[in-house]
Amino acid sequence: MHRTLIAVLGVLLLTVAAVAQFAPPKDALRVQATASVKQIAPGKAFQIVVTLDVKPPYHVNANPASEKFLIPTRVSMEPVAGITFGQPQYPKGHEREFAFTGGKKIAVYEGKTVIRIPATAAKTLKPGEVTLRGKVNYQACDEKSCYPPGDLPFSLKLKVAPSAASIDAGGEQAVAQAEQAGASPASKGAASAGTFSSTPGGAYLQKLQDLLNTGRFAIALPIILLLGLLLNLTPCVYPLIPITISFFSRQTAGSAGRTFGLALVYVFGMALMYAALGTAAAALGKTFGFQLQNPWVLCGFAVILVALALSMFGVYQLQLPAGLRNKARLREGWLGALLMGLLVGVAAAPCVGPVVVALAAVVSGTGNVPLGFLLFLTLGIGLGVPYVVLAMFSGAIRRLPRSGEWMVAVEHLFGFALIGVAIFFLSPILPAMVYKWLMFAFLAGVGVYLAAIDKLARTVRGFFWFKRLLGVALVAWAVMIALPTQKAKGSHIAWQAYSEAALQQAVAEGKPVVIDFYADWCLPCKELEANTFSDPRVVQAFEGIVAMKADLTRDDSPAVQDLKKRFSIVGVPTIVFLDGSGQEQRALRLVQFEPPDAFLKRMAQFHSLTTQTAKR
Repeated sequence: MHRTLIAVLGVLLLTVAAVAQFAPPKDALRVQATASVKQIAPGKAFQIVVTLDVKPPYHVNANPASEKFLIPTRVSMEPVAGITFGQPQYPKGHEREFAFTGGKKIAVYEGKTVIRIPATAAKTLKPGEVTLRGKVNYQACDEKSCYPPGDLPFSLKLKVAPSAASIDAGGEQAVAQAEQAGASPASKGAASAGTFSSTPGGAYLQKLQDLLNTGRFAIALPIILLLGLLLNLTPCVYPLIPITISFFSRQTAGSAGRTFGLALVYVFGMALMYAALGTAAAALGKTFGFQLQNPWVLCGFAVILVALALSMFGVYQLQLPAGLRNKARLREGWLGALLMGLLVGVAAAPCVGPVVVALAAVVSGTGNVPLGFLLFLTLGIGLGVPYVVLAMFSGAIRRLPRSGEWMVAVEHLFGFALIGVAIFFLSPILPAMVYKWLMFAFLAGVGVYLAAIDKLARTVRGFFWFKRLLGVALVAWAVMIALPTQKAKGSHIAWQAYSEAALQQAVAEGKPVVIDFYADWCLPCKELEANTFSDPRVVQAFEGIVAMKADLTRDDSPAVQDLKKRFSIVGVPTIVFLDGSGQEQRALRLVQFEPPDAFLKRMAQFHSLTTQTAKR
């Protein structure tokens, strides 16, 4: 059951990443410069405040960068007579893992980031107006690719007050307002409220937010509706369905029309409650987004999830205070149905809570209150659809499987799942090795329990054997986590530097050629080299093939420009496959990182095509 739910969550949170362009994306970064003063006072110190606004799905490297070959974001000022600039104060980047980092986290800036540059005006600076100019040197990346570095200029005009004037604090107030509007101060790092750099599953949540930001609601809303429907299969919600419908039916003496009406009001209350949560999350905006990156908040969520898991194991039962619960039950009619719908979320919290938190994180990133209302209203409607359908066909209630020992076993499975999610919430703040072995211990322990110890629901043979097989699968997963990654030892691809002479010689000999176009600043290129090209199976697949590397690091070089034009290179990495006649197999061209298994399939197709070409 929970595996189905996790699969649907994966579908919900996945969208297609954009293909890289060679030129730095024009819409990746915007720069705004302000000052901590409205007027410069001679002999006084002030600050230039540069606000970077990095648009999704891009990020820029932090300063300092995590790797030597990555280009850090730098701000520089042009010299101005009478003004001395100090070293820029860069915020600490937050650690994020990408598809091309091979499990490693790198420091990046996303969303709005504030960089401060101290400055001092000379006492001899004359009154008037001065223009301050500077530039931001940056390297933008998305989820799969990095782009060549680029420069973005900025300028700021300020008045120079007479020497007797004091610094006007109004500029500092404006800077503070700008930071509150979305930029984080240097002491706290940088993050946009709508980004999920340090949140669990952050890349997937960011994809969902991008889907919503581009207005593709026709895809998002039906999936959220389906998610709400599937949540009815959880052990917190499923037992409530027949009880609630029977309660309504008793009030109406079996009248199908009135039972349907009460169920409709109940669902409206439920949907309204979730819509209120979505509205609150959207209204909180940055506050909610920043808090999900706070280690203390993540630990708090983990503790709550463990507490919810304990309720699944029967340690205690989560429910409303008795007085409020009885009041809701005793109040019959339309108002009672509405009140029950508003309060049902408490009973469903152990199973629905993690989904609600994840969706709230996405909604808070948009900052769009109507959208937050709509998304959570859709989730609530999905949860309520079975009530309306069963109210219309009351006889169908008797055909629902009754709760029993099998439901207790399902509750235990959800309890284990909640503990797993709790560990996952801690992943951004735990050292990689600690997280790895903690997850190993959890999966192995749960797997052994389900496969050999748990005796619940033995009479339901199909479900019982499902638990056994699930336990075996979890143990296998744990073993895979524990096994060291296999790397090639002593074997490597015989790369040679690209040259026209070497290419022509290979064509003259009828040999197929693979050209890897790369750049030193390209992180996916490094990941291809470390993970894919080092795989022994990939090394073997290159036998009989001339392997070349073309360095495109210096984009301003005429030779690089000619090479890009000849092979139509628009981004790196780009892997080009040429058959024995020198013709490119365009369908095989690769323009992003690809893991070994997928690359081997590409190589198999290449070998097949080159064999067919050689026979002609």
